[in-house]
Amino acid sequence: MKTKTLSAMTEKGLDKKFDDFMYENPHIEVIDVKFSVGHVFAVLILYKG
Repeated sequence: MKTKTLSAMTEKGLDKKFDDFMYENPHIEVIDVKFSVGHVFAVLILYKG
C-alpha cells in the first residue's frame, strides 16, 4: 500500500491537485481517501499501484 498527501490553501486548489494526481495515475486502485480542513485543505490517498 502506498500513500499520497496533497494540500492547498483553498478547496478549489485541492480539487485541482487531486484531479491532476488521479489523471496522472489512472492505473492505481484507491483504497481510501481522508480529508482534513484546518489552516489548509489536505487529503491523504491510500492506494495500491
